[in-house]
Amino acid sequence: MTTDIAFPALHRVHPRGWLNDPNGILRSADGRWHVYFQFNPHSARHERIHWGHMSSPDMVTWRQEPLGPVPRPGEADQDGCWSGVGLMDGDTPTLVYSGVDGANNQFSRVIVARTDPSAAELIDPGRVVAEIPEVEGLIGVRDPFLFEHDGRRWAVQGAGVREGGGFVATLLLYDAEDLEDWRLVGTLLHGDDPVAQEHAPADLWECPQLVKVGERWVLLLSLWRHRENGDEGPVQVNHLVGDLVTTDDGTPRFIPSGGGRAELGPDFYAPQAVADNGRALLWGWAWEEAERTQEQTDAQGWAGTLTSPRVLRLRGDTLLMDPAPELAVLRGDSLEPSETGLQIPAPFRAEVRVTGPAHVVLRRADGEEQELLAAQGPATILLDGGLLEVLEQESTAATRRFHPRSGDIVLVRGQVDAAWELRRP
Repeated sequence: MTTDIAFPALHRVHPRGWLNDPNGILRSADGRWHVYFQFNPHSARHERIHWGHMSSPDMVTWRQEPLGPVPRPGEADQDGCWSGVGLMDGDTPTLVYSGVDGANNQFSRVIVARTDPSAAELIDPGRVVAEIPEVEGLIGVRDPFLFEHDGRRWAVQGAGVREGGGFVATLLLYDAEDLEDWRLVGTLLHGDDPVAQEHAPADLWECPQLVKVGERWVLLLSLWRHRENGDEGPVQVNHLVGDLVTTDDGTPRFIPSGGGRAELGPDFYAPQAVADNGRALLWGWAWEEAERTQEQTDAQGWAGTLTSPRVLRLRGDTLLMDPAPELAVLRGDSLEPSETGLQIPAPFRAEVRVTGPAHVVLRRADGEEQELLAAQGPATILLDGGLLEVLEQESTAATRRFHPRSGDIVLVRGQVDAAWELRRP
């Protein structure tokens, strides 16, 4: 394991390489959690993406597993195995992902691969089940997601189209009852919907996730911008709250009624949400902070981490995120605040409960201070190396990456109620 004090050792077990979107999250028949993710084991750059893989019996103690899908020369995924999901197809763990071939990676094909029953090893490396769709004005398509409605299996892909002199995001809808042969049947939601325009404006929607939260459906959308509208790439994550209805032709349609920002932090994107025994869990990708140069990241040897698993809930149209209760076993010794605030030295692993306003500050060894995030409270603050998560009880969560150095201290100033060191059990 790396000795880098910024490394979030409770969250990632691969000490080297690039990591981005969480993918393929499932529980195998033995109850073990399997979390895949976008991964380049060879450098800290987004190139020739594989599926990294870790597993846990309890969402706390993680171990490395063999890689999932990897680029295959001459196949539809020869330039990368991009984002997708996992599911149990009967007793078989099954991985569904975007394959890119390097010709134009804005356009991907859907590939289905299967593992052994323990999800430890690929036994079927994957075949194309959906080609690049023939949709007028299409500027990109990727990131399959599967769901059930009215007893039938459906799928969506995030996409964007040229329309009316600009770009409109859309979710392409597929009949995926036959997992080996998808059929394009229309759209689940088009970006010209007034509620979607207000709460999730984008040129293309990436990484769509549709989960039941309480009695409502929540659609998570990662907003992507085309280069004609500024810097091309990811912007932020928003959500829509609404209902799934069945149209006259028997296909589902998502009717949004509200929405907003899913997360307020500067370093959060491409979350994956999964249903688990009546609750909706979410993991996100926390990328390197914007001020970090590629040269610094190359020297570091690793990039990106997943967030803590979070439980989703709604308050009106506001999406709230709580720490998964399983994480409580990470608590070690209690921490006591001083007159200047709660001091957290390296290796910067702590859980802090605040009952009111609080500020998380990085104090450099020379005394210079930088505010990382503020909490309205009540909130749970989670710190792991250079990963900071503020999970508010009554408002939107926030994630921040930072890079502490030797001699630095993290301070929490405000209404601290309780705090603990975090360590592996």
